[in-house]
Amino acid sequence: MKKTYLLLAFIVYFSCSEKYETEFSDELISNTRTETAVNLTPQCSDKDNDNFCDDDDYWPLDPEMNENLWGVKNDSEPNFYFTYDIDEAVQEATISSMLGAMDEFGNWGPIELWVIGQDYEGVQMKAKSFCDIRVRRFQEFFPQFNSLSCYEFMLYPLEGENYLPTTLVSTDQRLISDGGYFNYYMSKSIETIENNWATGFGKGLNGRRDWGMKLFIFSNPIGFLSTENYYEEMVNVYYEYYHALQESAFIDEELGDTYEFGDDTRRGPHWFYSGASYFMADYAVRKRESNNNLSPIKNRLKQQFLYGESLVEQSGCSEITLKEISPENCFNLKFYWGEPAVAYLLSTISNPNALNEVFYPNLYQLGFKDAFELTFNKTLEEFYTEWDSIMQKTIDERVNLISSFGL
Repeated sequence: MKKTYLLLAFIVYFSCSEKYETEFSDELISNTRTETAVNLTPQCSDKDNDNFCDDDDYWPLDPEMNENLWGVKNDSEPNFYFTYDIDEAVQEATISSMLGAMDEFGNWGPIELWVIGQDYEGVQMKAKSFCDIRVRRFQEFFPQFNSLSCYEFMLYPLEGENYLPTTLVSTDQRLISDGGYFNYYMSKSIETIENNWATGFGKGLNGRRDWGMKLFIFSNPIGFLSTENYYEEMVNVYYEYYHALQESAFIDEELGDTYEFGDDTRRGPHWFYSGASYFMADYAVRKRESNNNLSPIKNRLKQQFLYGESLVEQSGCSEITLKEISPENCFNLKFYWGEPAVAYLLSTISNPNALNEVFYPNLYQLGFKDAFELTFNKTLEEFYTEWDSIMQKTIDERVNLISSFGL
């Protein structure tokens, strides 16, 4: 049946060819998704030539897709792209980690992962490949979208703005503050290496529900080159992939806005969204180790509390509570307090998989507060009162309250 609406865009803020090609490379052609079913009837319109009539084609202008898989587990094959300066060992570890996360949390594809290094020539090549795919699939970031404007957008401001809409350049705050996507992640790769950081700084799920696929862009995950930092980098990959599960809960806007964060929204507050991702990533990585060693998670939770304590001291927000965390108010506490808070909630019901099995499957229909109560057998306000009392204890006492799952 012909779909009568388009899904709204969701953008979360946050082998290579030798030349700048004008035709599609073998890489792009080989990595496209195909359908074997033929659904043509005589004289029907098939604008994208994918052998599905436009009336039965969810994306009638996208030759790579014909059905909406956004909120459905499926068997689509992920596509991985790396700039040429990403070490082969890092490439292998990144792919292995992403596939492990998909195995753990479910395949919520189609998935694309682009890993952007620090060499600008390599980034330029991948920007061209990226834009070839976007234009060919009619996946547009903005009006007047074509290969040239896409290229400038992904590398802004390094390639100028001759083909970008003037209004986009003057009003897009993300573009103004951080530059184009590939430029941003390239700068994070450079910072990571120059500052000798333990893991790659800069990973994101950058959309997109209106495209029907999950688009990930990472800076160089340099932590995979170190035995000491390998697991932390793996947790970072799992963390980002968990967002694919979270976003798949929101299939459309028919029951209300799904983009806004907050206690009274359908999506929920920042601390829960980020805390859930970090705990589930940390738990999954440790659980999947050959020795099934979960004990390091307790050290991680203690470390998060210590980070939070340091942030509060430095930022002067000593009176803040979990409920009050916001982009304007000690925002990184969403990680430092969010992960222990979610770990504690799961330990009270002795089910580390309750988010995947109960909470997110019901979030779209029930909204955050009702899905929270269904999952944890208490209201959100009851939990806030409980948590405020827990925060009066020492850090060691807080961590010891999280006693389930073999921790």
